[in-house]
Amino acid sequence: MRVVSVFEQTAVELRRAAEEARTRWSSLAWLSLGALVLAAAVPFLSLPGVRLDALADTAYLALAATALGLTVGPAGLPSLGTGAFMAIGAFTSALLVARSGWPLEPAVLAGTAAALVAGLLSGGVVRLRRAFVAVSTWLLAWLVWLFLLAFPSVSGGSQGLILPQKTLLGLEGTPNVHFEVALALTALTALAVAAVRRGAPGLELSALRQAPGLATSLGVRLERRRLGAFAASAAVAGLAGGLAVQLQAVADPASYDPFLSFKLLAAVLLGGAAATLGPATGVALLGLIGLVSGPLARALQLPLERFDAAVAALLLVFVLALGGRGVLPWLLQRLRGEGPTGRAPSAPLPPRPVPGPREPILGASGLRKAFGGVVAVDGLSLELSRGETAALIGPNGSGKTTALRLISGASAPDAGSIALGGAEVTAAASADRVRLGIARTLQTTAAFPELTALENVLVGRASLRRYGGLVRTALATPHARREQAAAEAAALEALALVGLEGAADVGTPELTTSQRRLVALAAAVATEPQVLLVDELAAGAGIDELEALVGAVERIRDRGVAVLVVEHNLRLVRRVADRVLVLAAGSIVAEGSVAEVAASGIVQEAYLGTARL
Repeated sequence: MRVVSVFEQTAVELRRAAEEARTRWSSLAWLSLGALVLAAAVPFLSLPGVRLDALADTAYLALAATALGLTVGPAGLPSLGTGAFMAIGAFTSALLVARSGWPLEPAVLAGTAAALVAGLLSGGVVRLRRAFVAVSTWLLAWLVWLFLLAFPSVSGGSQGLILPQKTLLGLEGTPNVHFEVALALTALTALAVAAVRRGAPGLELSALRQAPGLATSLGVRLERRRLGAFAASAAVAGLAGGLAVQLQAVADPASYDPFLSFKLLAAVLLGGAAATLGPATGVALLGLIGLVSGPLARALQLPLERFDAAVAALLLVFVLALGGRGVLPWLLQRLRGEGPTGRAPSAPLPPRPVPGPREPILGASGLRKAFGGVVAVDGLSLELSRGETAALIGPNGSGKTTALRLISGASAPDAGSIALGGAEVTAAASADRVRLGIARTLQTTAAFPELTALENVLVGRASLRRYGGLVRTALATPHARREQAAAEAAALEALALVGLEGAADVGTPELTTSQRRLVALAAAVATEPQVLLVDELAAGAGIDELEALVGAVERIRDRGVAVLVVEHNLRLVRRVADRVLVLAAGSIVAEGSVAEVAASGIVQEAYLGTARL
């Protein structure tokens, strides 16, 4: 009975997955499927001038480039080391086949694993700035190539490693078979990359690329996400290298020089890193350039060596000069245009119960932070209760934003302690504090400029996901799909809470400044916080916009969230604050209700001037 129920559940999940795929199917998907079928038929058409071995080799390059598109596109890391990972996969596979007599398939898997390990070991580069990522991975490409040249016992010397003929998946390893296998693997990789781009990993990688500080404040783990994408692209490159070297029947270091890494990155940028099939399109374009470069070089009486690389470089410069989107995204924009997609209004969700009558939830004691000789926060102590809104006010430079950074974990205090619900969290990282229930909005960056309002809020679900990993998302497992659906429902609920339920599919550039700050509030609410730290919510807001901001803060507070607002707009403070704390020179000099603080002569003269609460 147990086996039957497992099969029945599997069948149900497969039907659900097929239904979801059908609803997402589009004319572009039909076009891609038609292109795949046409490409698969090429070996059987006996086209003049088409060499199947070169075609299969190009298909393996497209496989590696498609995976690289995940690193270059959503992650924004210009890796120049993919050729090195192909070399590692190729020579690991070649050594096992040529010298140990391994079958082809296990040898290729071993090459893939070796490239994966190399990607993990060199993955520390994901913490660097983009320019340094390019330089570091370029050095990796040179190191691997020089290693192969320096150790003939590994690379086979000037002759390379001669490989015996092996079967591939039970078939004779002909160029025709290799081409079909490479094409199938490229299609599967493209499907996986497309699923990752649409899912949580792609969204969080994109958020990290656009605004790392904002993404980490919402609980996105920078190193984990970027390392996952980098290592995955390295593994697929190793797979492509391990298969391609069997096609070539010889492992030659000359085939894996640093120019290969440059060629793959150029293909991704040329085809368009923003599109899943852009990298494969770029490889095809480079292949066409290679076909015409010979006759063109002879016509211009130029040397043939690297002429195709020069032409590709000029074409890449032209594409970058036009905005850098790549050929395929440019074509897709012309074909289908851009416009907002409609979304059916969701049914209102019942309010969540308030968890307890204003018991203390956050306590900070004796916080101190100095930058060199400047003391930004000195002996700061405060307490927040559930369902309470406290306002932290003071002149510029008084340490308000620094105080929020200390409480959220963005900066470590020099002294003092922070407790959440009675548990010490002083040593916890920012992402861990988000998971525990401390969320924060930023003063300067309110939203991710390339995302819609809904996608911005979905980034806030990062710390709550259990099945949002790279592999589960790529495979679209039942848990991952159910979690994604639940995340979208929670994100829509958060948008409704701040009054933006009708703007879910609106792009960030089309939102007003106040709406972007409301989106930031919704993203923080999506983390399901116990404590919400809000920095300069009403900056630049007009009187009409102030009403929407006040309503949003009140609805969040009514859910039992402790809200700490750092604010210069005294109208907002008067409307939302249950308690006001006045900060000067890093220390609290006054505390009380709005009326009590407003009546303080010292506070009025030193910090509020002629303004009135």
